[in-house]
Amino acid sequence: MVSGDIDTKKKNGKNKGIKIVVAVVAVFIFAILSVAAASGMVYIPGLTELLGTDKAIDLGVETDPVIFSELVEEQGITLSDPVSAYKLTSSIEYSDTSPMEASLSSSQLSSYLQATNNDGPLKDIQIKLGDGNQAQMSAYIDLSDMGYDFKGPVYAEGSFEKASGNSIKLDISSAKVGLLPLPEGSTTQGEQELENLINSHLASMPGLNIENLEVEEGNLNFMGDFPRTMDVVNN
Repeated sequence: MVSGDIDTKKKNGKNKGIKIVVAVVAVFIFAILSVAAASGMVYIPGLTELLGTDKAIDLGVETDPVIFSELVEEQGITLSDPVSAYKLTSSIEYSDTSPMEASLSSSQLSSYLQATNNDGPLKDIQIKLGDGNQAQMSAYIDLSDMGYDFKGPVYAEGSFEKASGNSIKLDISSAKVGLLPLPEGSTTQGEQELENLINSHLASMPGLNIENLEVEEGNLNFMGDFPRTMDVVNN
């Protein structure tokens, strides 16, 4: 064998080794990008759309502003400000408490939450009510305006029930960000933060009295005293 043939074989072997390394690195980078895109927290053109993590999971619940308007009129509730001002992060003054007995469907509850929150950190919210106080929630969360570098689709399932006359208790059994399940510690922390946020609003309702709160046969049933007038005091 002449030296030229030996050099050629060495060169080809070296090139083959380089190609293998490049292929391994490419697969590794793609895997990292896939995980990032799967979380929905990092936007990667093409891949994010392919994985479907650019939007909230569709639970198949019909939402419509008309459904929300009919609900408000049916319950005799007065909103003194534009609907978009009533976000979970808004400061709202409640008044005119009176007895209320209501049964809300998944569609009515989701329409209410979308109408009042789509301009806030929680967008495209869907709540699918079940039985035994069980429910599923889907939303797109963007916390950039609150100083947190986090946005992406979130899904959770669990239960909620009355804790006292003016508070509720959440129990999130599982949650995902994009396609990735949240660790138990993060789920517990998210559960506590959401429970605190909801209860802080309930605590600001003078005269609120929850006599009964339950989820059965796809409906949220409430009986008690509830404020009929809502004013945004700090948008």
